[in-house]
Amino acid sequence: MGTKNLLPIILAIIIAVVVSFATQGFISFVSLISSYLRGDQHIFLGLPKWVLLVSGPILAGIIVSIIYKLANLDRWHGPAESILAAHVPEKRPNTEAGLLSTLASAISLAGGASVGQYGPLVHFGGVIGDYISKLTKDQTAPHILLACGVASAISSGFGAPIAGLIFAHEVIVRHFSLKAIAPILIASVVANTVSTEFYGSEPLFAVKIGGISEFYEILPLIIIGILSGFVASIYMRGLTGYLPIPKKIPTFLLPIIAGIICGIIGLFVPEVLGLGTETIRSLLVDEKTFATLVLLLVSKVVLTVVCIRFGLFGGIFSPALFIGAALGCILAFFFKFFIPDANISLFAVAGMAAVTGSVIGGPISIMIIIFELTSDYQVALGAGISICFANLVSTKIYGHSAFDQILLNRNIDIQIGRDSLQLQSIKVGSIIRKDYIRLSVEHSANDMIKILSTSKSSEGYIINPKGILTGKVLLPELLLISNKDIPPDEKLYNKFLSLDEKCSVFDSIEKIKDFVGESVPVIASDKIMLGVITESDLFNQLLNAENTRKKEELSN
Repeated sequence: MGTKNLLPIILAIIIAVVVSFATQGFISFVSLISSYLRGDQHIFLGLPKWVLLVSGPILAGIIVSIIYKLANLDRWHGPAESILAAHVPEKRPNTEAGLLSTLASAISLAGGASVGQYGPLVHFGGVIGDYISKLTKDQTAPHILLACGVASAISSGFGAPIAGLIFAHEVIVRHFSLKAIAPILIASVVANTVSTEFYGSEPLFAVKIGGISEFYEILPLIIIGILSGFVASIYMRGLTGYLPIPKKIPTFLLPIIAGIICGIIGLFVPEVLGLGTETIRSLLVDEKTFATLVLLLVSKVVLTVVCIRFGLFGGIFSPALFIGAALGCILAFFFKFFIPDANISLFAVAGMAAVTGSVIGGPISIMIIIFELTSDYQVALGAGISICFANLVSTKIYGHSAFDQILLNRNIDIQIGRDSLQLQSIKVGSIIRKDYIRLSVEHSANDMIKILSTSKSSEGYIINPKGILTGKVLLPELLLISNKDIPPDEKLYNKFLSLDEKCSVFDSIEKIKDFVGESVPVIASDKIMLGVITESDLFNQLLNAENTRKKEELSN
């Protein structure tokens, strides 16, 4: 193996080690603070538990607000930014914003915000991978090292190295390439090894679950999948849809308001604060009342939406697990009427997997995570049935994963593919030609014909002394004018297609699909003529994008 092929592997190992320690440090910090604020064994400074439940989220909101204000960020950065960076090289992660967002999520979680930790860790891993790529000036495609960081975070956080590999490809990169598989796989395995060696490994589901024992148990799993798709759609709508927040409230105050709401709800339903991992575990082994389960489900959805939309930053993965587990247990109440010995634990896991798979848009990744966390192939198969039906329903109702919708809200459609996204990042103003025929409104038709004939061009552009484009004339139309000794009538040249300089190549291709002619003028916002662009120019950009993608996917 040559040095060129070996370097990405070495960098993948370095990324894995760094991300593994960073991930476990993040988790340890959150766990430590949470144990003091919400644990039964530790009471901080002798304060009553209810005081800590209320004050923890409020204090977190204050600190997060200060960070947001001082950093002057327009938004927190998460997995959506990693997905975009993996598809558009010009949109590489902002290292500072990524680090600050991770810090904000750690503080939010530690204080008791109803958010997750894996989303921020995924982006944090991607930021580290991308930063090492910049630091070493490695010629490996940047998205591969970014994906190495993502895979390392999933592998270390969940103790699921195979899921790390699949998640990086399925959710972030969204294509499998020979060039990418080796470094991403090695990063995932190394990260898991480091975490296990230094921090140990404690599975999330430390209980015996069991899979499908009878054929008729498949039907409940299908029902769980269908209803999980509905619940996931509602959850995602809350996370990404319109939220009537009064404009009079300053943005930096919103996290504090979210902290107050968390504190109040936490007094009555403390289980929904933070990650809720212990509550998830209890749902797998302990039967709860129907009313309690409904309360947990509704409270978790509402509180997570409030936290995320109000700026108490964190992930949406862990809350989805919680919501799905509660839904699965709720449905188990009805299934027990027909199946007295129904496997409630399996239904809870199926609900978890189904809701989460729809939310993050990674059904295969979630199925693998379930398998690695339970070490039970049958459980993964059962969960897989629910995942399939949940994705069918959520795709029909909502259409996208939560991450894709976040990007859509910024007018970025990740589903159009890497080629098209590349074309969206290129503005026509950057590829214009200057070799066009300039004409004056004072030119007679004969003058225009002579100029166009001499230049062997069939079209010209009428530009006033201020550089403003006023019209476009075509040689065949000029030849048909009866009186060629005078300037042509304005009706002849005032109807023409033009493109704004900020228009992307992707949108330009769509706009000129029915265009016939040599070139299209490109103008500034003040109608100043900048240059022209041809169909050939746009087609070449399309070919370049396709060739770049094929090279990345097929290279060894």
